[in-house]
Amino acid sequence: MNWLQPVDLYCERFGPGLWAEPLNALTNLAFVIAGVWVAAHLPRRFAPLPVPLPYNLLAGVIALIGVCSGAFHTFATRWAGMLDVLSIALFIYAFVVCFAHYVLELRWSLAWIAAPALWALGVFLTAPFEDGAFNGSIDYVPALAGLVLMALGLAMRAQSGAGFFALAAMLFTVSIGLRSVDLAWCDGWVWGTHWAWHLLNAGVLTLAMLGLSAARVQRMQGR
Repeated sequence: MNWLQPVDLYCERFGPGLWAEPLNALTNLAFVIAGVWVAAHLPRRFAPLPVPLPYNLLAGVIALIGVCSGAFHTFATRWAGMLDVLSIALFIYAFVVCFAHYVLELRWSLAWIAAPALWALGVFLTAPFEDGAFNGSIDYVPALAGLVLMALGLAMRAQSGAGFFALAAMLFTVSIGLRSVDLAWCDGWVWGTHWAWHLLNAGVLTLAMLGLSAARVQRMQGR
């Protein structure tokens, strides 16, 4: 595979060059801002107890997503695209493992199973669709399903955090829809809609982190 091969997947890219996707590139700052805000906000959520290290690491990965996605929308090469995909996958799978440990209170030796379980759910949910369906957005349906399941699970247990996960799921549904129509709307709107995917997803990840922290703090206080 030629890792330097140029990639043109989005409406906004109108030619070669680092700034051929200005909105797609600049809106990745939203992830960096979200990651910094979450890291700064967590001590207040957990006070007077210290913030568990994995929470801070997840906040760092949010910022990393912004850096990697920003690289993809500037360099627009296979290697940059791989960094983008890996940073997103790292957050998703690390998040579900942390949910299993800190909210469901499974030992780390068992909590890691949440990652392959989400992967298996994804295989099941996406099997009826062709690869790349909905402009590639089909790949994010398992993450949306995960948010819905977390919201429902917490709500059924009358546990804090359910509202945050429900809002995250609703916002993510809108963002997936906008990502899906990026190329379809290109003739009428030359900037596309992928930039909105970035802005909304920064909010999705922030809400998910607030839900994860709220659920954990309640369990700690209930002991």
